[in-house]
Amino acid sequence: MLTPSPAGVNPAYSIQIRVPPHAVAVVRSVIADVPGTVTCQADEGDPTGARRIVLDADSARTLTRLTDALRRALGADLLHTEDLVFSTASAGKLAQQVRAAVTTGHDVALLDADADRRVITHLAAHPRHTDRYTGRSRRIALLTDASAVLDFEPLPAETALPAVESQAVHLQRATGLDVIPLPVATHGADELASVIRMLAPGFAATVLVHTHIRHIDAARAAFGAASHLVLDAVNDGLAVAATAAAVNALRTRAIDPGRARVVLVDPARGGDLAGLLVAAGIGDITLYDPVEYGIQALHAVADQTDLVIDLMGLAAPPRSVPVLRTRLETPPPLLAATTGPRPLHALPGLVTAAVTTRMSITPAARLAAAYALAAQAEPGALLPALDHPGLTEAVAVAAACALTAAQ
Repeated sequence: MLTPSPAGVNPAYSIQIRVPPHAVAVVRSVIADVPGTVTCQADEGDPTGARRIVLDADSARTLTRLTDALRRALGADLLHTEDLVFSTASAGKLAQQVRAAVTTGHDVALLDADADRRVITHLAAHPRHTDRYTGRSRRIALLTDASAVLDFEPLPAETALPAVESQAVHLQRATGLDVIPLPVATHGADELASVIRMLAPGFAATVLVHTHIRHIDAARAAFGAASHLVLDAVNDGLAVAATAAAVNALRTRAIDPGRARVVLVDPARGGDLAGLLVAAGIGDITLYDPVEYGIQALHAVADQTDLVIDLMGLAAPPRSVPVLRTRLETPPPLLAATTGPRPLHALPGLVTAAVTTRMSITPAARLAAAYALAAQAEPGALLPALDHPGLTEAVAVAAACALTAAQ
């Protein structure tokens, strides 16, 4: 059995190799010598008697060095090597499930044209029965126009598919709904709104992910007050999670939100985050544009600031002020944080609430979700872990209560 190396690795830089048992010692030696950090994630026998070993590295450079070193040291003993990231992506991350019985000829006949004609005739006369007699009520369109995929510039729509598939897997696991990843090639927010309208008949809701906030705002405005449910990963995800984390960050330091002084760096990235912070009772919020004002002005007001919420990933924020970071690649330095705000903290619960009540998410529902999310955190922590038991249900119940109370 290989001895794991120190922690600090990232499974995104992971390979699986197969070697004869006698070559394990050579693998151990390579791990010890390669620059960077490498951890053995798994070392198991396979039916052929070879060893199947999974190695995680801390970066792309370390992974390349590790792979090259293994090939040089093992030669013919390196029976197989596989980059797990590309293997996972190439297989597809979701599969369609058949729920109708298809065991007998009678089962199949219930899916034939005559059977469909009867249901369609009924729905034509009773369109409000569509959710009762189709799977639409549990089907979610996960849409992106590839305008804001991770830290890339706008991409061709199909290039965004791996990221949307991953989001679909997480959202489906959390909600139990059927989430369909749909990258779409559009030119502007009007086209994006048109795509939503065209897809609406087949889905209970549309969720926009990896889409620039300007496109989200414009598309939602163009969609207006139509009956179709539209959510997004910024307003219904990140903004809610960041609000919950900010509430707990102030609470753990015994700071009254009404007296708190919060600086929101690059507020345009946060959607309705500023509005949610106000609704949460934070009395003094500075919207700070680092491009216009530079970093020095932020340092100048540090002694008058209780919390900085950094939406862009500042390279050198003030050291004297707690900083809540929301960028994926920069975890929060707050010692009490168990995890940084992520869209999936709140988005599954809000999607569940919207689909269950068949009501559009409101600012009141987002605020209720933020408070519910904050309450799920362990004492002294800012947020619960994404896999915290009951997290989605707690957020969904709070949001649904806020929605139905407003009727």
